[in-house]
Amino acid sequence: MKIGILGSGPVGLTLTEGLIMAGHEVILGTRNPSKESLQQWIKKKGGDRVTAAPFREAASQGELLVICTNWAGTQKAIEAAGLWNFKNKVVVDVTNPLDGKGPDQQGRLSFSIGHTNSAGEQLQAWLPPDAHVVKALSCIGHESMFRSHQEQETPTMFICGNKRAAKMAVTGLLNEMGWKDVVDMGTIEMSRNIEPLSILWYAYGFRTGTWSHAFKLFK
Repeated sequence: MKIGILGSGPVGLTLTEGLIMAGHEVILGTRNPSKESLQQWIKKKGGDRVTAAPFREAASQGELLVICTNWAGTQKAIEAAGLWNFKNKVVVDVTNPLDGKGPDQQGRLSFSIGHTNSAGEQLQAWLPPDAHVVKALSCIGHESMFRSHQEQETPTMFICGNKRAAKMAVTGLLNEMGWKDVVDMGTIEMSRNIEPLSILWYAYGFRTGTWSHAFKLFK
């Protein structure tokens, strides 16, 4: 599958590396495709299975799209990508609406929206109605987004979205990434419940100095 990723930060690069290892082709959408450090990374990690391109080209060519931009720049990124390029596509939302102020003395981060809204809902509202947003991978650090298929007990990945077929497609992609336990929490409004897990995830990391932890739902 040809996957368009909007965002070339650590999350975007980690997803790119893992997805090409899973056999996919990636178009990495970024504001500066010719940036030397990015081109060197692609040459080293991606070969001919990865290309860097402007947001619009990545969104146009991607059969499935992933949004992993910094929250403050997300709306501008999707506008630059062209809203029409999201029509009839599955859009994986990896964002969290962090306010950018950093942690307090107890390692707590804060959201810029919440309680009555979420990043997932806001993204669905910004995009055309026939773009199918699925919240996923927002409650885990980028270094742990790909799991070893040899793990006996893998963590749980929570997802949500309005279209069942879109969630099934994302579940299949997550399975390829080593996530054996994917739990569908319901419609995109459940992003309000999933996204705050990232604050707990970060708080534990700031407190312990370790970043490989994840959540597990025991049933």
